[in-house]
Amino acid sequence: MADKIALTQAASETQLITAVKVRSQKAWVNPPIDSSDWLSKIAEVLLSENLIVLSGLGTSLCLNGDGANIAPTMNDLWELSRHLKMFETVLDRVGYPKEESNIEALMSRCQMYTALHTDDIVSEFVTEAERTIQSACLFAGEGHNLPVHEMFLRKVARRSSRQPRLRLFTTNYDLCFETAAANMGFVVIDGFSHSSPQIFDGSYFSYDLVRRDTEADNLAFIPNVFQLLKLHGSVDWERQSNGQVIRRQTENPVMVYPRVGKYESSFQQPFFEVMSRFQSALRMPNTGLLVIGYGFSDKHLNEPILAAVRSNVGLKCSVVDPRLSIEGSTNDVHRALISLIDGGDVRINAVSARFEDFVEHMPDLVALTEEELHQARTNQLFNL
Repeated sequence: MADKIALTQAASETQLITAVKVRSQKAWVNPPIDSSDWLSKIAEVLLSENLIVLSGLGTSLCLNGDGANIAPTMNDLWELSRHLKMFETVLDRVGYPKEESNIEALMSRCQMYTALHTDDIVSEFVTEAERTIQSACLFAGEGHNLPVHEMFLRKVARRSSRQPRLRLFTTNYDLCFETAAANMGFVVIDGFSHSSPQIFDGSYFSYDLVRRDTEADNLAFIPNVFQLLKLHGSVDWERQSNGQVIRRQTENPVMVYPRVGKYESSFQQPFFEVMSRFQSALRMPNTGLLVIGYGFSDKHLNEPILAAVRSNVGLKCSVVDPRLSIEGSTNDVHRALISLIDGGDVRINAVSARFEDFVEHMPDLVALTEEELHQARTNQLFNL
């Protein structure tokens, strides 16, 4: 009761950020707008020599609102699959409980069923469901305005040229980060060649871009470059008959679809390449990990993170998820991280907030260059 009274008194004396809760002294509290404590912890992560971001579905859900449901949730994918003509027949054949509604569980049941039976109806359903998922994720592309993603990249990807480039890992299939980067003139290193067609090769993640002065031998790393590594594939990846993965519009994208077999798929190329880089990045000293919009529902990603938390004393980690502060809704990984925070582990901090609310308040550590200001002015001019 005393804690509640103290919090009420604090709220009356200073303005609180009501859209954000932070874990402090074994409780969730709204931080004051002028408080620098939680922001300094976020800044420590962003200023780490090696910065890693792991993003998930929550970073795309900021596009939903005002009655528009642009980015699909798992429940949306379930509802879309229910409209397929063979849906009820498939539920009966694979023995899926009709009172449940989990698209990942259903696709997993279908996967196990087709491994044991030759059934054209179930196979056709899986194919149509995968096409439905791909179609639902084609909501971002050239010309789309993505202000939250652009602000986020502006705050995390604009780093000193003396530091390694940001590594942005994402489980999303959509093109939000690619589109936001293009809107701002940022350069994305995503493992694809600069030839036509663009071919995936993990060695391209070791490449970088420099500016060469034609009248001198001086080389300078260009600003606003980051690495984008898509852990579950993308709507614009296609596998050729020779096994190469190229990037183009396709009806048969290379994606890890929602099913239990996601772990096994991560050992196939190109997913193995991206996963291995995720694991090695987490083991590097002086590493900052920002987990945002990812709900820790994929065991093949959770284990490397927990292993890094256990063994990498130089790791600083911030977890951002609006479900963190909801009583009884946290999963095992959330509980483990919160327990470490409550036990005094200063390497970790937790923020309960939506992607768009967190991005609004997160620190902007690098000032805009004159070149960026000029580009913003000209973009505004020609967009009138």
